[in-house]
Amino acid sequence: MEIKQYIFKQMVYWLLVCTVSLIGIVWLGQALQLIELLVNKGAALSQFLIIIAFTVPLWLMAILPIAGFTAVMVVLNKMAADREIIAMYTAGMSNIRIAFAPIMLGVLLTSYLFINSIYILPHLFGGYKSMINSLRSSAPIVTLQEGVFTDITKGLTIFINSRTSRNSFQHIFAHDTRDDSKVIEIIAESGSIDVFSTPPKLKFNNGIRSEYTPGSRQATVLEFESYNLSLAQDFQTSKNRVLDYNELPISTLLAGKSSNEHYSREMRAEGHYRLASPLLGLSLVMIGVVAVLRSSYRRSDNWKNILTGSVIAIVFELLVITFRGLTVDYPMIFPMIYVIAGGPAIFGLYLLRVKSKNVKVSHA
Repeated sequence: MEIKQYIFKQMVYWLLVCTVSLIGIVWLGQALQLIELLVNKGAALSQFLIIIAFTVPLWLMAILPIAGFTAVMVVLNKMAADREIIAMYTAGMSNIRIAFAPIMLGVLLTSYLFINSIYILPHLFGGYKSMINSLRSSAPIVTLQEGVFTDITKGLTIFINSRTSRNSFQHIFAHDTRDDSKVIEIIAESGSIDVFSTPPKLKFNNGIRSEYTPGSRQATVLEFESYNLSLAQDFQTSKNRVLDYNELPISTLLAGKSSNEHYSREMRAEGHYRLASPLLGLSLVMIGVVAVLRSSYRRSDNWKNILTGSVIAIVFELLVITFRGLTVDYPMIFPMIYVIAGGPAIFGLYLLRVKSKNVKVSHA
């Protein structure tokens, strides 16, 4: 049991190292794409980090199987190079007993990926899309200059006397003619922009709102302590905008209810992919285990094991993605997604159960 715990702890350590490293790389790429939100839309750094964090469950669907495979290859290859695996064989341990810790790691990865795919991903990715929608529909705050009338959108002009912070202002005037049937003018002592409300709003404090019909000599005047003005007249909420497939529950995807037959097939293909892809967590781990435990344990074979296992793992990752696309055009082949995603786990277990060959030790 102590040996299994030792192997498991080593693999968990390398799993965390690989996961954090890969997330950091992807995060950097995502940050470069979304940096305009921080510069052009007035998003605070904390809000920007939240947006990036909401996409992590999507990245983990691809990162965790790769990180699990890498952790297994690193630990088992090190044990093979240090002759620890040979010592285990000498002590009478079978391939299955040696592989127990990696298999448990693969089972845990697959279990989490199922939970992530079914529950976590749709919820958090929906929040990500809503926040992005809010930011892109909001006014370009950095264009608001002190003492300058700025046309934010067609029919909406804002004037600020001074800034107190990035999103807060003193002495604001707004002229709103986005509705052709009325003209709204607002003067307030202070205000701020909430880009994460739905839709994004400009909040006024202590001011006067006047409304009149074009051509009319009468106006309705309202004094207020607090007043909100929508910055996006045609803002689309999650109820009326087109939802990303990653926002939809798997049950909705598998039902494939759409007026467009092509979209229906795409939804069902995505649903099967979301159900099958977690199996790669265990399958890639088994590929790594078999690549090491079925080798001849010569020192010169370490790189050969790594290269062979890596190529096989990449091929199966690409095959799952490829068959997801093919399933759109040929719906009847959807079982192949499950076969490819889960097949290596079953076949790898079979290979490990076969009677171990004699271990050949070489100092080459």
